Parts: sequence; structure tokens; C-alpha cells
Amino acid sequence: MVFPSKRCTTRWEGLAAVLWIILIDLLLVVWALRRPIDILQFLLILLMAASIPLLLQLAYRTWAAFTLEYWVDRNAVTLHWAQARQVIPTQSIRQILHSVDLPVAGTNQLYWPLPYLRMAAIQQGSAASNQPDAVNLCAALPPQECVVLETDTGVYALSPADPQTFIDALQERYRLGATRIIEPVRTQHSWLGSVFANDKVGAWLIAVGLAGVLALFAVLTIRFPDLPDVLAVRYNSEGMPEEIREKAALFRLLVIGLLAWSANGMGGMWLSRQGQRIGAHMLWGGAIAVQIFLLLALVSLIT
Repeated sequence: MVFPSKRCTTRWEGLAAVLWIILIDLLLVVWALRRPIDILQFLLILLMAASIPLLLQLAYRTWAAFTLEYWVDRNAVTLHWAQARQVIPTQSIRQILHSVDLPVAGTNQLYWPLPYLRMAAIQQGSAASNQPDAVNLCAALPPQECVVLETDTGVYALSPADPQTFIDALQERYRLGATRIIEPVRTQHSWLGSVFANDKVGAWLIAVGLAGVLALFAVLTIRFPDLPDVLAVRYNSEGMPEEIREKAALFRLLVIGLLAWSANGMGGMWLSRQGQRIGAHMLWGGAIAVQIFLLLALVSLIT
């Protein structure tokens, strides 16, 4: 049986915030494209890029607020939100409580618009000796208003729309007994998340490569207004100019850097998915080397 969660009152606010960020980013891009190439254009693009992590976080939490639900069968209770699944074996449930006092630590705005989907620590000095140190919040309501499952592996606070029907269904399936052994597990059906979940080095290599692309863009846009309309882009062995182009040709270096980071990034992710982490790191590290050489070439051309 599927039991939807009580609806989070802030989910529509989260959706509105996501749409506003997208609109503001589009306006920043339009403004940047209509400006001459200068430092302000770089700052506008940088501001838009910096908003992407916030946009992704808000979009994920809003998605979770709209999709939170609970699946109950004889073998397990499965908590479902966004692309995530938390499996709780039915036979591991020791006790079901409703509207109990679980004073958890204060909410964190990082989890808005669904603040009760997280691991929450019990406030010091307010918990009884038999209360846990932390509670898995998988709800749209404060834990004091939730159905609480005490299991062998932890405590879970849920907020089904019809708590009594949820409890009755769970107790009925518990009495029937499990048909097979289920292990408690959380799964994330995210391709990108599975690549970087246990590879912090890889995530840093990707981030440093992106920083190299931004550094190329920054140096070029800051210096671009002061450059002559035409400049030498290639010299012969005697140090004499061999090829002269318009200064806009320098953007080829930026395009090469972006393509190298993108192609090596995707190739590295594919290798990581195949279990070839060393090969993935070599590709991501190679993209960083490309950014360094391009940056040196750019500096030599504009100074």
C-alpha cells in the first residue's frame, strides 16, 4: 500500500523560489550578453554560475516535498522521496508511537522547504534516558506530530496523511510475517550522485577544472577592453609575428578549455561508472593541465 505524506505547506514556496532563481539567472545572462566584454560581464556570469548550487539544492528539496510517501508491505516499509529510497524491514520494528515528544535540535535553513527530511539530533538535556541520540526525519511535520518507528537500526519519524490507517496497515502486515529477508538500506537512483558519493578526490578534480575555466574567462574579460583590436597570436623562431588576428580570436582558448573540461569530465564519469577510478582521475587531472597551459598561453599573448 502507498501512503502519501501530509503535504508540506512550504512546497509551493520552494517551487516559486526555484522559478525566481531561474528567471534571475536568465536575466543575468541576457544582461551579460548585451554588455561589451569587460569585468562586469565576467561578474554577471560568475554570479549566475554561483547560483547553480543553490538552485539545485532548492530544486531537490522541493521535488522531495512533492513526492514524499511511504510504501508498506509484509517485508518492509519503504520511505520514498525524489530519487531516494529508505528501506526499513518490517520485522525490525520494535515499537510504533504517535505524537510523542522528541525534542530535536533547531531547524536548518539549508533543508528548506522540507526541513523535516534529515537526520536530527535530540536536544541535550531534554531527552529521557531511553530516547535515541538522533532521529531520521522523513516527514513534512515536526516530530512531535509524527508517527515514530523504533527499529533495530534507528528511529524514524513519518507523517502519513492518515496516521491511523497507516499504523493499522503496518500492524496487520507485521502479524502476517515477512516472506523474505530484507536488509535496511538507503538507495539513491542518481547517476551523478553514485559517481561522486565515495570519490571526494574526483569531485575536487572536477571543481578545480571548472575553476580553471572560470580563471581563463576572468583573465580574458578583465584584460579584453585594454587590448588592441588586432594582435599577434603566433611568432616564428626569430620572435617575429607570424600570424595576426583580431583580439576576439582569444576566445578560442576559452572554448578549448571549456570543451576539454566538458569532454574529460563526461569521459571520466563514464570510466568511474565502469569502476575505473584511476582512469577517471587521469582524465579529470588532464583537464586541469589543459587549463594551466591555456592560461599560460593567454597571459603570454596579452602581456
